[in-house]
Amino acid sequence: MATYTGVPYQDLRWQEVEGQPFGIGAGYNGLIFGNLENIIDSEGAIAAAGSVTSNRGMSVAFGRQGQPAIPYDPFAVRFLAGGDVNIAGALTVVGNVVIGGNSFQAGLGSTYLIGKSDNPDQSAELAALYANNGSAYWAPSDNGNHYVISSYDVPRYIPAARLSANVPSFFADARASLTCRVQNIAALTANGTTASRDSGLVLTGTDAQQNVFDVNWPADGSLVGPLSIETPEGSLNIVRIYSGDVLTVTNGIWGSMEQANRTLYVLMDAKTVHMQVAAAIYGSMLAPDTHWNANPSGGNINGNTVLGSLSVPQSSGFELHWYPFAGGMTGLGECNVQPDAPSQPEQPEEPNRPGTPQCPECICQDGIISGVMLPCGCCQWRLKLQLLATRQVLSVWQGSGMGQFSFEVDPQEDYLLIVETCCHYEVRLQQLGARSLTVKG
Repeated sequence: MATYTGVPYQDLRWQEVEGQPFGIGAGYNGLIFGNLENIIDSEGAIAAAGSVTSNRGMSVAFGRQGQPAIPYDPFAVRFLAGGDVNIAGALTVVGNVVIGGNSFQAGLGSTYLIGKSDNPDQSAELAALYANNGSAYWAPSDNGNHYVISSYDVPRYIPAARLSANVPSFFADARASLTCRVQNIAALTANGTTASRDSGLVLTGTDAQQNVFDVNWPADGSLVGPLSIETPEGSLNIVRIYSGDVLTVTNGIWGSMEQANRTLYVLMDAKTVHMQVAAAIYGSMLAPDTHWNANPSGGNINGNTVLGSLSVPQSSGFELHWYPFAGGMTGLGECNVQPDAPSQPEQPEEPNRPGTPQCPECICQDGIISGVMLPCGCCQWRLKLQLLATRQVLSVWQGSGMGQFSFEVDPQEDYLLIVETCCHYEVRLQQLGARSLTVKG
């Protein structure tokens, strides 16, 4: 997980990971359950359940300055928004952009860098995934070891529906899981000590694997010295912070860069955080119900950051830096937050094979081919719609288990539907608004 960031668009769902309080969310530098406002840079991937707005541009998943860049990936979703997106400047992302909302606006010049796969049709698939009716002549650019998705004419993104991705479910499962993890961590026994030093705090632990600390944050935010952590090299540092509803940050340094990927801060009470200073917080932040107000001059959180919402002042240089939490925690217990598997149809005796599928009750709306994919079990599948005369890939639809699909087509043309799956299947058409459709797989 230290080198991988984001989640694959083929399987955009929440998953638990043993020993990792962030689950599959450890692939996100910022996981926000409400709105995200005005952040200018996140070194790792970003996921926000609400709207994303900015009066400036936004840079996502380019990695740390002076460190190896985050690897190109053909499938990773590194900018995910459940709501609407309105970014005044350019949005630049090393990875795919998927939006669940109804509106997407980003500045012209927005660019996404997509790694290459071993699929010779990848460029055509990317063109279909990012298709926008405002540009009839657009295509991804081949840049050697990656493709470039450019918004030189109209903003581009992948609508979640085009992937059959249930984005609200992803965030709902994530919230349930991370809320459970806060409760798990609350039940851990503290085995470290906390003491005052130089107007700050020093946390001391001796366990070689995992040290748990309790910090009572002053109600008036009068802590001005550093928060220092002294533990054996390689140990995990779990810091539970008790503060009341409001936590005011008045000290500039939390932890150290060397310990950032092994330190986890958990806000046990805070509903609102105000940064009165541009603090550098070295470690991951687990606060799924907290609204975080960044300092007007900057600051940063160095790790996985889970918040209820994040507001950055318009001129602030506040950033999220990519020091993903190492995992390996003990005592987390079970959360069992997994997406419900869709009910499965009975396996047909003779699955459909090449030919035109039966459509006994079709409503033949011109220009629409739609239906249901019925695989045997929960296996993944991908549908490629090609123009039969040229075999050009026009659109791609994918999912797992039973799922709907829909394509816009020219009613006067003949089409070929390529089915890619590892199990038996049936394609059941609901609308056939084209001259003909041949299914092959």
